[in-house]
Amino acid sequence: MGLLLLIALAPLGHSQGNAADNGTTHGRKRIRAVRTEMPVTVDGNLDEPAWQAAEVTLGFIQRDPREGEPSTERTEFRILYTPDTLYVGVICYDSNAAGILATERRRDGGTSSTNIGAGQDSLENDDTVALVLDTFHDHRNAFLFRTNPLGTQYDALITDEGRTVNKEWDEQWNVASQITSAGWIAEFAIPFKILRVYEENGAGWGLDVERVIRRKNEFSYWNNYRRGFQLENVSQAGHMEGLEGAVAGLRLRVKPYLLGGFRRFSNESRTVTQSASDAGIEVMKYRITPSLTADLTWRTDFAQTEVDDQQVNLDRFPLFFPEKREFFQEGAGVYEFGAVRGEGTTPLITMFHSRQIGLSPSRQPVPIVAGGRITGRVQGLTVGLLNVQTEALPSEGIPASNYGVMRVKRDLLARSSVGGFVMTRESGGSADFNRIYGADANFVFKRYFRIEGLVGKSGSPNAKGNNWVTTGTIGWDSDFLRISNGWIVVDPEFRNDLGFVPRKNMRQFIPQLAIRPRPASDLIRRINISYRGDYIMNQRNELETRVNHYILGFEFESGDQLNWTPHTRLERLVAPFRLRPGVVIPPGTYSWWYNNMRYNGNPARKLSGSFVYQRHYGFFGGDLRTLQLGPRLKMTEQLSFETQYELNRGTFQAGKFSQEVGGPLSDQEGRFTDHVVNTRINYNFNNQWLTSTTVQYNNNDSLLGFNFRLNYIFRPGDDFFLVYNEGRRVGGILDGQKDRSLQLKLTYSFEY
Repeated sequence: MGLLLLIALAPLGHSQGNAADNGTTHGRKRIRAVRTEMPVTVDGNLDEPAWQAAEVTLGFIQRDPREGEPSTERTEFRILYTPDTLYVGVICYDSNAAGILATERRRDGGTSSTNIGAGQDSLENDDTVALVLDTFHDHRNAFLFRTNPLGTQYDALITDEGRTVNKEWDEQWNVASQITSAGWIAEFAIPFKILRVYEENGAGWGLDVERVIRRKNEFSYWNNYRRGFQLENVSQAGHMEGLEGAVAGLRLRVKPYLLGGFRRFSNESRTVTQSASDAGIEVMKYRITPSLTADLTWRTDFAQTEVDDQQVNLDRFPLFFPEKREFFQEGAGVYEFGAVRGEGTTPLITMFHSRQIGLSPSRQPVPIVAGGRITGRVQGLTVGLLNVQTEALPSEGIPASNYGVMRVKRDLLARSSVGGFVMTRESGGSADFNRIYGADANFVFKRYFRIEGLVGKSGSPNAKGNNWVTTGTIGWDSDFLRISNGWIVVDPEFRNDLGFVPRKNMRQFIPQLAIRPRPASDLIRRINISYRGDYIMNQRNELETRVNHYILGFEFESGDQLNWTPHTRLERLVAPFRLRPGVVIPPGTYSWWYNNMRYNGNPARKLSGSFVYQRHYGFFGGDLRTLQLGPRLKMTEQLSFETQYELNRGTFQAGKFSQEVGGPLSDQEGRFTDHVVNTRINYNFNNQWLTSTTVQYNNNDSLLGFNFRLNYIFRPGDDFFLVYNEGRRVGGILDGQKDRSLQLKLTYSFEY
């Protein structure tokens, strides 16, 4: 049926719009930066004499909804520079200035959560302007700066054309915006000292500019407008020329912190109060060369880090929690290798996951004594060196440990690379250790054809073999067609203490096919008809898991999305596993199918969000229904509400579960019901005074959590935080136990 629908719709597509050809856009447009000695005040006005001398650049082209056609609203920009700062002024004319959307004041959109406010972490509620600066002009890596009509800042590091986009990179730059009767204006001031640049006259950069008109769901670009590419694909950017006498400046920045507060928690029959005060070095940054930077940290503290979303596990493998700590996020793209993504954003495997450092398996902080990192480019190589020393955490049996990562990568051809890596963990007070080393390669041909591969080997005491891992993907991924096959092979004795490897002794194959026509319709922008398979065998080639994913999805011109995704699944269990207290799945072969309906509303609306309903017919021999509600309400530009509620209701017939592993089968019907709530209330007085309040509930863990965070950004890069946390056990044997903390943290940078 899906194939017939595709055949009927494909001839109606306009995927190339009025574009003259299907070539790439690399370097088609150029702009010259103009040096000025006149002062520039960053206030959202471009009426100063310096701006009048700058070259005006026009000609923005749509990617969506009409590829290759001029933007429906005029956009122009200009570039100035002084020896220490790059200035970019953008005028976004709008025939309906009253329709300009501007609602977000939180830097970076406020949250890096995987659930709460998903889709809001790039200011996508609003009209925006974004810049990408490929300062080394290597066509792979870049800095991203984005703002909205309120002057809210978003910045990120782009690695390998968007394979990693690290929004936790926060630097000291400035932007001002204002709405006028003719549209809106954005004025950027980006110091050269926060970029990695060559200090040579006439150095060329890669450059592109994006404008989003949210009420029209329109995306237009100065240069890279082709579908099948994104803004992060900097190989398709235009060129900026004319920089002479630019000075990187900063060589040393020291950012100490002061922390004051207390923690009070219930411990068996008594209440314990502990000091939570400390002092240390948040980061000490030293620029070895314009392209190579060293970062050091001492007595690292993460008091201001956002709390993890509550999750519940519906499978027998561990859950994945993303990294949110600033020190590990900055420059993280250098250490991204060997990651294979699942159906969503969660990786099936990743060779290095920094949460293994300084956090226990139960997500409790492990004290960090000190750490150091060197990242950048030297002699044509991209390098990353990381070393962190942690203290012991006796309560969870974790010894003091030293963690080290070395990453080297060399660019090849236009968009390809090869690299190698070594990772180590040394446990103090014992002979235990873990070492992983290997190599990877990434080749891109014909714009959309990609071949990736990785091979690695682990070493540990008494290792005798069967300790290899390999991953790879070969495929074509354009706007219309995706066809690929991926694989993961993990030997039974492979050990990686620094990565996320949830499953061993397996061979997994991941075929994918997606056809995405664009019908000539005022209602539907794109249709997605796709298939993905996950076939997992053990090393004896015995099938253990098979999941077939089917998708029929619609992207509407309004910005809404609707997906119907039925799945079929087979699981062969050789050992029982405990799904919930009192529900233990016995060994056997289980086969079922489940129906999944998902709706995502246009985030530009005041009330938007998502809705997901799943029904598993025969889930491990029982029945499972899942409901996820994610409403998002923007009351004003200061106040917003974001909620994610998940309900899981499982039922198992008599004889399909047991009270304990190996225990007698029950004659009763087994049931469980999960209620998981993650709610965030944001109130922002302005772009400097920001607050967020998080309320969480998870009945599976009998946990009620509360977090309040006040963030005052008193100058770019330096903050004052007031953070209150409370966790309370509700129900179960720990009912009434509490864990509270109140902390005040101040950072202040010194630059030399």
